Amino acid sequence: MKKTEVNNFIRLNRNFLYLWISQGLSVVATNMLNFVLAIKIYERTGSTLAVSFLWIFYFLPSIIFGPFTGYFVDRLKLRKVLTCTNLIQGTVILFLLFTGFKYYLIYPIVFLYSFANLLYFPAEAASLIWLVKKEDLSLANSIFLLTSQGALVAGLGLSGLIMRLFGENTPIFIASASCLIAGVSTYFLPKVEPARVKKKLDNISKFISEIKFGFSFIFNHRRVLFPIALLTFFQVFLMTVAVLLPGFASNILKIDVQDAGPTLILPIGLGALLATYVITRHMSTTRKKNLLKIGFMMAFLIFTALTFIMPFLGDYRVIIAGILMFFLGIAGLFILIPAQTMLQENTPSLVRGRVYGTWGFMANIITLPFLLFSASIVDVLGVRSFLIIAAVAMFLCYSFLDKMRLLVAEEVNGNK
Repeated sequence: MKKTEVNNFIRLNRNFLYLWISQGLSVVATNMLNFVLAIKIYERTGSTLAVSFLWIFYFLPSIIFGPFTGYFVDRLKLRKVLTCTNLIQGTVILFLLFTGFKYYLIYPIVFLYSFANLLYFPAEAASLIWLVKKEDLSLANSIFLLTSQGALVAGLGLSGLIMRLFGENTPIFIASASCLIAGVSTYFLPKVEPARVKKKLDNISKFISEIKFGFSFIFNHRRVLFPIALLTFFQVFLMTVAVLLPGFASNILKIDVQDAGPTLILPIGLGALLATYVITRHMSTTRKKNLLKIGFMMAFLIFTALTFIMPFLGDYRVIIAGILMFFLGIAGLFILIPAQTMLQENTPSLVRGRVYGTWGFMANIITLPFLLFSASIVDVLGVRSFLIIAAVAMFLCYSFLDKMRLLVAEEVNGNK
């Protein structure tokens, strides 16, 4: 992905630029909120379990309403969905200014923010394919991925520094402004959209059958099911690491939790940025399975090192932890990018909204018990016990990849 190629693509695709601005600002806002709220809750409670409830309330709307999002995204105007959800989120974020030291008030506000976000994700995915030519889709995805990692660095890595320099509420103002500007940006997308599903349902049984279709399509197509399984695992992995970081910074590294951003999260983001750049340049010549295996093996080795080597590093543990986090960011993207590409390549356009909506629902259902489990492990048995479990999980996923390849090949051969 050359700089001139990217510049020419963005210059000639103004509508992509509007969506890209919205994506970048939305990710900055979400990551900034994630860090600030997790730090606020941990500082007031000292409990990893209390931090995990932040994510539980974030995922709860998807569990309740998630199965219905794909149905609406396949029928609503994408431009209106993107604009309205951004504007609503920007307004809801401002409610956090009135929580004070009552940390429990954060949870319902996060619920509202997540509820508004339910339609945004599948609408953004569907819009990218609408606004970009098929031959440019790979480049557009690469730009989106690089932007996501850059926004992660900005949102998570710099929030602690902003809190120290300008006050703990400043990131909240920045996140709210980001969402509002993102909403204005999507307002300028074309009003004329490609053909959507026009059929409306006249009774609840047909509505339920539409929802069931998303599930049946996923489970009957292994080429869609396995990428979704990998992406779900990646979400679980990402959320559990997020829950772990305050306790890891405080109990293992012995640093202030506000310093977890530049010490731990910033290296993760930089590693993810490097991985995104490298993978997008070599994706066409490298097998996706090989990238996945590298990612899982790296993650296994990193968690093993954090468990058994970190206690003996003394004054060097903060530096070594930052280096390991950098490589953990690389490992994560070696899992995310191939799995996401596989899902996009194997999902037909007419069912894409339902597939993405169903995936979001399934992923959140699975993530919640893992969050509670990991938080309980950290609070009761300590951070090191959780790291051992994480290392074992990464090795099991690495071992599963060959079996996955054989099952997908069996389905392909059976369809011929």
